[in-house]
Amino acid sequence: MNAWRWLLLFFLLSSPLAQAGKGEIRFVETTVDLKADGSAVVLYQVQWQVTSGELHGFYFQGNDKLKVAMAVGQAGAVDSRGNKYRLDIRKLSGGKWDILLANGEGVPKGQTVTFNLPFRTDFRAAGYLGSTTAQDGRELVFFNWSPVQWDEASRQDHYTLKILTPYRLPDESVNPRSVVDTERLILTEPWVNKKYLIDYQRGPSNRLLLVFHKNQPGNRFHMRVQFYMPADWFDLAVPAAVPAPASVRKQESSPDSLLLVLGLAVIGAFFGVVRGKQRSMIKAREGLDEVRWENLDWTPPKLILSEFRKPGKVCEDLTPLEAAFYLEIPFKMIVSAMLNSMVREGFLKVESRSPLKVNVLQTPNLHELDEYERQFYHALEDDGELSQAELEDLMNTAVKKVQLKAWDADVEATQNYYRNKVHAFIRNAGAGEAIAEQSDARNWYFWYHNQHPYYHRRWNYDNDPARYATDMPVTVDHIIHGPLDTDIALELNVCHDACHSACHSACHSACHSACHSACHSACVSGGSH
Repeated sequence: MNAWRWLLLFFLLSSPLAQAGKGEIRFVETTVDLKADGSAVVLYQVQWQVTSGELHGFYFQGNDKLKVAMAVGQAGAVDSRGNKYRLDIRKLSGGKWDILLANGEGVPKGQTVTFNLPFRTDFRAAGYLGSTTAQDGRELVFFNWSPVQWDEASRQDHYTLKILTPYRLPDESVNPRSVVDTERLILTEPWVNKKYLIDYQRGPSNRLLLVFHKNQPGNRFHMRVQFYMPADWFDLAVPAAVPAPASVRKQESSPDSLLLVLGLAVIGAFFGVVRGKQRSMIKAREGLDEVRWENLDWTPPKLILSEFRKPGKVCEDLTPLEAAFYLEIPFKMIVSAMLNSMVREGFLKVESRSPLKVNVLQTPNLHELDEYERQFYHALEDDGELSQAELEDLMNTAVKKVQLKAWDADVEATQNYYRNKVHAFIRNAGAGEAIAEQSDARNWYFWYHNQHPYYHRRWNYDNDPARYATDMPVTVDHIIHGPLDTDIALELNVCHDACHSACHSACHSACHSACHSACHSACVSGGSH
């Protein structure tokens, strides 16, 4: 028995799990490019010190109500030796993401690796940004949010939050801090002034940049900020704002006195009414999304593969399903096409359309299907239904394979290659007149189904292969493969010298907010592996 135990111990120690690396957070810098409509691009720059083994990645979670749409095309990492990495980003359950260095790569003990993690989101929809009105008539917009808390961060050097506002400074020669102070543009809660070093800077495109900085924040630090901006910076589709108490009107001598009153009085009225109204609005909006998801026409992202692509180079080894992504055929159409073929061949039967429910009539020879078809069949085989997670996993698998195959290919040349291949197949099959009459998607399906070595029941434009597309439970909130519309620099250019020394010396009131932020999350990022 002891021998068996030693053998088991050997396998455990030699397994990838045992060899997984561990790390400690060196710093976290979060930048928010805040748009006038409340949407934003968020960039996390996270540096890890590898303390044991070989670090491959970490878990990212704790975004609470923010709907995160990861921008995998702009994500990346660089280690202390100057090696650059692409990232393999996998969505897990419960708002959790597995952030991995692509191709199984890792960084050894003693090195540091900095991850660049951008995503698109909407602060207004999540309730972290909205309108309020002081009784003196001034309309304000609040920003009340905390970036994620981090585990394995007991030795973290600093946590910095930068918010690029929609406001453009009037003159490039003007000191941003002077403009803020003179025109009383930014009102911060007293506890925020006490908790952070704060600076006002000139950001990209002459936009006002707010910087909140904390040295040695400690493990699981809650980097929450709360401040107010002029409402005319924004265009928010929000109903009646909440009036502030009359005492706000009396405190006009300085921004600091107004901050103190807002910190005391707005808590009750603001959080009691605005949060209640916003929760009901958000709930209603989410319900509307659930009702109308079938109306989405999710066109897959344009494949922005690499700046190293070679003009004229064609990637000729894509499968028909991978080629569909290159031809920018909607993802719902692609999965509908797979289902249509499996129904046509007698493997599956559709029992209901909304919700989509299928029964297995005959198990296909899985060796005759490609990996995407096998994955799709297995997703339906267990319960007859498709989930958002299953379809996302299928889509991400395909896109990653295409990126690996065609990382340096000319996108336009490769698209033309497969269009010509489809048209040649149709002409050779004696259906040449269909090319001009049918859409690219239907012509692609003619090629996909009829050239399939395992499918024997010919398709000749006699049904709509997209007929199940509207029944696919796919939303657009999770993965972005194309470029983001943002003014912040998404390339890995990390400032980590903790040089944010301009402290906003507003009055340090003893009054702390009696209300814990609704954006506090029990989920903590970290989990290096």
